[in-house]
Amino acid sequence: MTSKVESPSEAPIYHTVGIFITRVVEQLSDGRQRMSHSRSHRKGLPPVEMDRDGIGIRAALVANPWLHFWAPHRLAWWIAVLFIIGSACFALGSLASNWPQYLPAVFNDSGVINTVFFVGSLFFTSAAWLQLLEAINGDVADIGTSAGTPGRSWCWYAWKPHNAGYSASLIQFIGTVLFNFDTADAMIAGLGWVGEDVLIWTPDVIGSVCFLIASYLMLIEVSHRLWSVQPRQVSWWIAVLNMLGSVAFMLAAVYAVFLQSSGEMQWAWGANFFTLVGAAGFFSASYLMIPELFGATGNNDTMMSLSGNAPVEDS
Repeated sequence: MTSKVESPSEAPIYHTVGIFITRVVEQLSDGRQRMSHSRSHRKGLPPVEMDRDGIGIRAALVANPWLHFWAPHRLAWWIAVLFIIGSACFALGSLASNWPQYLPAVFNDSGVINTVFFVGSLFFTSAAWLQLLEAINGDVADIGTSAGTPGRSWCWYAWKPHNAGYSASLIQFIGTVLFNFDTADAMIAGLGWVGEDVLIWTPDVIGSVCFLIASYLMLIEVSHRLWSVQPRQVSWWIAVLNMLGSVAFMLAAVYAVFLQSSGEMQWAWGANFFTLVGAAGFFSASYLMIPELFGATGNNDTMMSLSGNAPVEDS
C-alpha cells in the first residue's frame, strides 16, 4: 500500500542561526507540518512529520540501523568509509612514530611513516570533496524552490554561504588540501628550518584551524543554535567527536612549533600523540556516520520545532 504524499499549503518557514538555515518547516494541507533538518536532508534521510498535537514521526529506514554497514549506492556511505580509512592511516602513522616496537620493522623507516600520513591525507581530501558535493546537492534551503525539484541535474559547484553544512564542508576541504601539502612536503629530505616553517608547519596550522572552524559549523548545523548538548543524537556526537579531533590536531600543530624551535624530541612525541588522539576522534565520528545514514538515533529524542520542543517517535 502506498501512502498519499501531502503537498505544502504555504511557503516554507526557514529557521536560521545567524546567517545559516538549519531547518525548513512546511505546512501541509491536512494541518500537519513537515520538518527537514539540514544535515539529515543532505544525508538523504526523510523529514520529520509533525501531527496537530506536535508529535513528530520519523519514517524508519531499516529495522536496526546499528547492524547495517553496507550501502555503496549512498554518497554518505563513501564519505564515511573514506574518512575512516584516512583516520586509520593517521593513527597508524602516529603509532609508528611513537611506538614502532609494537609494529612490523618496516615502520621503523621515517619515509614509510611519512608516506602513510600522505596517503591518509589523500583519503581525507577525497571524503571532504564528496562531502562538499553532498552539501551542494542537498541544501535544505532549496526546499520549496526550483533548485529543490526532484530529478534536477547534478551540480558540481555552487556558492551556498547560508548553509552551515556547505560552509563546514568547504572549509574542511580546504583544510584537507593543506594537509596534502603538509604531509607531502614532510617527505622532502634536507629541509632547513625556513623550509619546514613554510612548507610543513604553516599548512599544518592553517589546516588545523580550518578543521576547527568546520567542526564548529557542523555543531551549529545539528544544534540549530550556537551550542547544544544532545547526547541522545547520533549527529550531535559526530559533530562533537569531529570537534575534539580538530582540537587534538591543533594541539599537535602547536607541539610541532615547539619541536622546531627547541629541537627536543619530547615535543615530537607530543605532536604524534595528539595526532593519534585526533585520528581516533575522526575515526569514531566517521564510523557513526554509517548507522546515521540508516536512520540511527537515540531513544526518546527531542526535535526542536519552531515553537518549542516536540517529542519524536520512529515509525
